[in-house]
Amino acid sequence: MLILRDLLVALAILAGATAPVSSAAASSAPEACDGVTVVVEPNALGGDPEVACVQPGEGDTGADLFEKAGHPLTYVTSMPSVVCRVDERPKAAGCAQMPPADAYWSLWITDDSGAWSYASRNVTEISVTSGQGVAFTWIDDDVVTAPATELGDAVGAPSSPSPELSPDDAPSGSTPAAEHLPAWVAPAGILALFTVAGAVWWRRR
Repeated sequence: MLILRDLLVALAILAGATAPVSSAAASSAPEACDGVTVVVEPNALGGDPEVACVQPGEGDTGADLFEKAGHPLTYVTSMPSVVCRVDERPKAAGCAQMPPADAYWSLWITDDSGAWSYASRNVTEISVTSGQGVAFTWIDDDVVTAPATELGDAVGAPSSPSPELSPDDAPSGSTPAAEHLPAWVAPAGILALFTVAGAVWWRRR
């Protein structure tokens, strides 16, 4: 009965191969915030992005929210509304004049959909309300890039779809190669295996 046993083992493997792969390995967005989500992305300056939820007070500007989140701001001497350093970085930056166009802190806020939008005013002038996000991200070239931090549900916007898992991300014991098989493969394979098993049993009677 070795052939029959092998067929039954193959049947179990085929049935298990079609089980959905968990997406637990996918990164999740920050937890929902009932205030303002404050983000600082140092990028080339080193360090991971920092995300905090801050309760805005009456009359608070964006600058107040960064201070509340524990991110002190240093301003350009000649233009007090322009930020030169965040968290005392970059230390080598001279704050007597405007930062260069390829090395500065860019300011972003979220729009109604939760997507990042380049701020049209300085941090001391913008007003950010609960349910929104505000971010400083370091630019180290002449290409302006929106913050990489996706807030999703943190600001009430739809969460971004979870990325497809690569074979390395799949849970232990799964069979990534079978993840994309058509839906009819499993039933057809099971039927074929039962047919072969029956034929083997009949011939061995």
